[in-house]
Amino acid sequence: MVNIGVIDSGVGGLTVLFDIINEYPNCNYYYIGDSKHCPYGKRNTEEIKKLSFKLVNYLVINKKIDILVIACNTISSTSTTYLKSQFKDLIIIETVIPTVNYIKNMNVKNIGLIATEATINSKMYEKKLKDYNVIPKACPIFVDIVEDMNSTQNKKDIIVKQELKSLIDQNIDTLILGCTHFPLLTKSISKTFNGKIVNSSKAIIIELEKYIRKNNKKGIVEINTTGNNKMFEKQIKIMFRKEYNVNQIEIW
Repeated sequence: MVNIGVIDSGVGGLTVLFDIINEYPNCNYYYIGDSKHCPYGKRNTEEIKKLSFKLVNYLVINKKIDILVIACNTISSTSTTYLKSQFKDLIIIETVIPTVNYIKNMNVKNIGLIATEATINSKMYEKKLKDYNVIPKACPIFVDIVEDMNSTQNKKDIIVKQELKSLIDQNIDTLILGCTHFPLLTKSISKTFNGKIVNSSKAIIIELEKYIRKNNKKGIVEINTTGNNKMFEKQIKIMFRKEYNVNQIEIW
């Protein structure tokens, strides 16, 4: 059975994890949300590289993973090349390139990109979508309101509307959710934006087809956090309406 590791700075990567599990239940999944150091989007590249290396190294040594899914656009846009150089025998699937390839098969013109500051500053999406009109906007507050369980739906709606206004005013027809936390705001985003919404999950699932064959077996799902595991369990229950036991791990 294929062992798949999934990493993110917090709960956002669970949007990818749960979508992958629905498509490929016959794998073992090991997730780490680095809540202790969340958010990554406000950190510099060297910090992100060091933190992500620790996460991957833990999964390689302790969980013997065959495939790594970087369920974080910030890590993907800043650290993928570095991680591939450090873990040469590991299949690494990140979020940016699969998402770019997915978009290239769509009929789009003006693309809005919302992401963390680190992802926007990397200009990775613009480089890979140079034949398109890509309008980037950093929305670090989106990560904060997703991680904050006290954020009401009304508060989310107001903040999302304010943040997206400048993009919508530029007549975008497509919006890339360039952070895996952002699909958790889809309800609010859809109230403000009527165009095409693109997140990483579908693109990553397509990429995984190269390495996974479906069968009737069912693998295990292990969720870990570097932060407060009880808080993480509560976030999963509120955000996804799922119940998981979360392990608190110390890898620093």
